Amino acid sequence: MGKVQDHKRAAKGRRQLDTTAAKAEQVDRIEIVGEVTECLPNTMFRVKVTECEVEQMMDRVLLGTLAGKMRLYRIRVMPGDVVKGYVSKYDVTKCKVTYRVNNNRPVHST
Repeated sequence: MGKVQDHKRAAKGRRQLDTTAAKAEQVDRIEIVGEVTECLPNTMFRVKVTECEVEQMMDRVLLGTLAGKMRLYRIRVMPGDVVKGYVSKYDVTKCKVTYRVNNNRPVHST
């Protein structure tokens, strides 16, 4: 091979670094478990934190919004539901709801 092909192959090898380990850590978010206390417009909720690895976050009331597949598939969240989510370390007053834990609510079909 010529010099150009070797140069391109070396550059491609430098670009293909394994970044999966860095994404798995996610050091800029705090995982929480909380209970929905109030439903607000535009898929927003008041979430009272019940479990968290950071002690200062316990018993706080956060403003939560639906995230990802919850918004895409229009998963319904009602007051009293237990939800999992995360809080950014840059804004600890807001959270993203990623999972609804409470499944024993009766379903009414109309």
